[in-house]
Amino acid sequence: GAARMSCGTFFVKVVLFVVASLCYALLGILSQLSKAPDGSYEYSLPSVILWAEAIKLLLSMFFFASECGSMALATQKLIRNPVTNLVAFAVPSALYSVNNWLDMFNNKFMDPATEQVLVQGKIFTTALVWWAVFRQPLLFRKWIALLLLFVGTVCGGWGSVGNPDGKAKHQMYIEPVGVALVMLYTLISACAGVYNEWLYKSALFQAESIHACNMRLYSIGCLFNLVAHISNGGTAGGLLQGFNGYTWALVATYALMGLLIAQVMKLFDNIIKLFISGSSMYVSACLSWVLFGYRPTSNFLAALVLVTAALTLYNWEKIAAL
Repeated sequence: GAARMSCGTFFVKVVLFVVASLCYALLGILSQLSKAPDGSYEYSLPSVILWAEAIKLLLSMFFFASECGSMALATQKLIRNPVTNLVAFAVPSALYSVNNWLDMFNNKFMDPATEQVLVQGKIFTTALVWWAVFRQPLLFRKWIALLLLFVGTVCGGWGSVGNPDGKAKHQMYIEPVGVALVMLYTLISACAGVYNEWLYKSALFQAESIHACNMRLYSIGCLFNLVAHISNGGTAGGLLQGFNGYTWALVATYALMGLLIAQVMKLFDNIIKLFISGSSMYVSACLSWVLFGYRPTSNFLAALVLVTAALTLYNWEKIAAL
């Protein structure tokens, strides 16, 4: 019985890992596909995240009501919680929103596969912040794996930076401003992810339903993105302006990824989340080649080898146990 349960849990974690990696890869692909012919976005970036947050909020409300037995009981439980519980989730919610905007905005200055490689720069920032907050030492082998993963990201983008002809020749490319945006992305990602994990695993929220925690996160996210949309010149009636089929697919992917990452925080940790993101490079590279004709460079292929080695080294004890 215990062995069967352990096998079932392992299967769930594998499925979670694979689907989350696919979602990460699809974000860049769908962002590219949703653009206008001139390469611009005809819709408001905050409006995409707003719709995704709204979907996640509604789903979390449904899950929480099912968990409590009825919507009335779920509402009573939420009302009894102090306002400070809601405020605690304001910081990660705002940081995640900004990161999601950057995720789409980055695609104006690089191809999806290159973005997936370079955003892995959050590996060191997240690992260091995670160590500083949780004070749980990593084995020397795992630090080597993180170093390999970091070297792989640098290798993947090195030959593409400042290559203005890369896009025209259908090679993987990145414009110089994209490098600065990626650096900002990695810093915000580290702070948001570790702070959110700390909240989920703190004594105050650890015993609480993950759906209740998510409802706080997503409700603040809705408010934050609505304010950003209006501040950017949008109107409440223009939340669907410029949307197409790919934009809605992007909304659905953001919503699904958000729910999956919440489970990752409970079952794994931020370090495993980094490797989920790293694994998405394979899917993104294949789709970028098939859909957009962006050919991988030798540097990019070397990066994939390094990332594969890093993934294997980091999870060696789990692989050996199979």
